[in-house]
Amino acid sequence: MASWAAQALEHVRARVRRHISVPVSDAEALKICFTCATVESDALLELSHTRVVQAEANAHRRELAITADEFAVLLDDNSLNATRRLGLTNALSEDEQDPARQAQSEAVRGALRLTLSERTQHELWKSNPRVRMRAMLAMLREDDHVACLEHALGEVLKSDHRRIDDLRCATEAEGIDIMSVAQLISTTCTGIGT
Repeated sequence: MASWAAQALEHVRARVRRHISVPVSDAEALKICFTCATVESDALLELSHTRVVQAEANAHRRELAITADEFAVLLDDNSLNATRRLGLTNALSEDEQDPARQAQSEAVRGALRLTLSERTQHELWKSNPRVRMRAMLAMLREDDHVACLEHALGEVLKSDHRRIDDLRCATEAEGIDIMSVAQLISTTCTGIGT
């Protein structure tokens, strides 16, 4: 793990140690912090964590939530060694076979229609599931979703902002697929955690 990513991970560990009373692995600490930054975090925490962790994480959700800067650093391809990148790519490729994940990916792709018609962004999107994962996690964030989308794709055209907002409103109205989102977060955090 690159030094800047190791620093970001240490910040995550410190926050989790400060607010969660039970010891957790790095992957679990990341999972808690990514979940706290995600819409419907209370339902996600209920599904994936013990009652103690769930209660403490809900009480300190804002403090625990992964920041946009941490999101960018921890999910950057240069933060992972080749073995971790390959493992994460394979795990995400397998997860992408799930119909709920395919529907989520298609919805994000539709919201980014003009951005993904640009050659660079299109090639990034098609290049591997890590890029699509970053875009999906960005769209599910409570805050700073556009900054995190730009981290994933390099640039998001302003003409897509309305479709992005429409998708976020539709997601808020319909709710997220809790199981699919929990699996996406779990796969990602297991792949990047040490």
